[in-house]
Amino acid sequence: MNQPKIRKRHFFITLLPLLYQSLVAPIAGSLTENWILNKSRTETDSVKQFIQERRPSISPSELELLTKTILLEAAKIDDTACGTYCSEGEKVGLLLGLIQVESEFSRKARSKKNARGYMQVLPSTGAWIGSLEGLKVRDFHLFETEINIRLGVSYLNHLLETQEGDVRKALLAYNAGPAAVKKWGGVRQYAEDVFSIQEEYLGFRN
Repeated sequence: MNQPKIRKRHFFITLLPLLYQSLVAPIAGSLTENWILNKSRTETDSVKQFIQERRPSISPSELELLTKTILLEAAKIDDTACGTYCSEGEKVGLLLGLIQVESEFSRKARSKKNARGYMQVLPSTGAWIGSLEGLKVRDFHLFETEINIRLGVSYLNHLLETQEGDVRKALLAYNAGPAAVKKWGGVRQYAEDVFSIQEEYLGFRN
């Protein structure tokens, strides 16, 4: 006599996963996606404002491209090698600090040693890093936003590896070269300046 009730209960339990997939999961997925998008928009707005305050003359189109490139390339900074200064949420600040110290957010910056662009990549370094990534990099490419920052981040990751994950030494090597860091330690203030701007950005975005 009770058998039909058991079957109904069993049938309802069987339906639960299907009900979850058709009703609950889409709502949960939508909420998660919106949360990620909102978080991304917040980071984007923070980066834009941070750059604009330091380079008021930057064009809207270049600001858009630079912001997009920084967010994309910052995510590629080596997590395992980087340590405290490169944990999640701080990589964008580290990259902003590096660009600020290197070029003050000037796309056309060029040093006396012929380092070029936002991250002041030398033609020889750009060609070498590019070859590792299957890119044929010419000197004029170093003034192109996406290529310059991609090469700069790739070189930073290489230095993080060779400096055994010591982000301070990697930054000093980025500035003065690995040989100089090994020989006399590099310009210590350089790393401090990058870290200072990183902390400034983290306070700014919060």
